[in-house]
Amino acid sequence: MRTVLILLLLFSSALCQQIFYLMPKEGAKAEAAIIREIGRAKSAIVLTMYSFTNGNIAKALKDAAKRGVKIVIVVDEKTELSGQKNARAGEMAKIKGVVVRLARGDRAKSGEYYGIMHLKVAIIDERLSIYGSANWTASAFNINHEIVFIDDSEKLARELLKSLEPLIKSSREF
Repeated sequence: MRTVLILLLLFSSALCQQIFYLMPKEGAKAEAAIIREIGRAKSAIVLTMYSFTNGNIAKALKDAAKRGVKIVIVVDEKTELSGQKNARAGEMAKIKGVVVRLARGDRAKSGEYYGIMHLKVAIIDERLSIYGSANWTASAFNINHEIVFIDDSEKLARELLKSLEPLIKSSREF
């Protein structure tokens, strides 16, 4: 299975590099790769995450903000405001250069409830995308069966960013 995925990734773009990590086996590698890419950020990071509790990644984002990188974080409002243990968005909202926004899914047809903001995407400097099934939580990196892709296609990064603009605009500040 992994060989097929690798071949698909290799043939999907000869000029771009894509790598993926399967958790929990490669959780430490995935976390280190995400932290490394955040450390390389020069101007901007846009992050959408349903659940964000990882302290190591939060520290990397704080360090990036101290370097002058502008950061926008969009999290699911219900999850973030539910009192989730170790939720990081609130602490990130206090950092200069970091904007945290709360979002939810669309209203159900019945009108009784809203969906959730379940995206797990990071875009760094409009050049690199990190996406997959994993929230940035200890469980995702250490216990769950998850996948994280890191893709250096500028075209993909810009398309994702453009697609996220309506979500960011419709969300509210933390």
